[in-house]
Amino acid sequence: MTSSPYHTVLAELADGQGIERAAIEVESTPASVRDARSFVRQQLFGWHFPQAGDFTDGVVLAVSELVTNAVLHGRTRPADDSEHVGITLALKPGRALGVLVTDNSNETSVAAVRPAPHATCGRGLKLVDAVADYWTAAPRENAQGVTGKGVWAVFRCPEPTGLLSRSA
Repeated sequence: MTSSPYHTVLAELADGQGIERAAIEVESTPASVRDARSFVRQQLFGWHFPQAGDFTDGVVLAVSELVTNAVLHGRTRPADDSEHVGITLALKPGRALGVLVTDNSNETSVAAVRPAPHATCGRGLKLVDAVADYWTAAPRENAQGVTGKGVWAVFRCPEPTGLLSRSA
């Protein structure tokens, strides 16, 4: 599928009606990657997706890689200063799930690099590319004037399971 249909889906997820959202900010530290994974897994379960399986595991993996990249490459302040990474989930039930990870770096030329065969890092965006249906990065500015970037990963949404069993 080309990226054009995903631009439409992305616009819906970012600003559309009927979108369910959940968001947190975590400290920009390596330990916070675990908190981001936990938040995403719990929110997906709350939206009636299975706790494990290809969809959930793929979304959690993408968030893990994107937050890790934000922590490693998106810091703009000294290590002893507090800085945050934002994680937002946007769900259009039955259509798509978008994951947005934001940091304060203005560098938006993120790209999936080709690491050396024995490298122990550098595969994050290749993993995101493998599990998400589409991903992109864009500059951002929030209401407080903080600039930075946001990286979106978009997933085609399977129908949530367990709706009948939980409501019975």
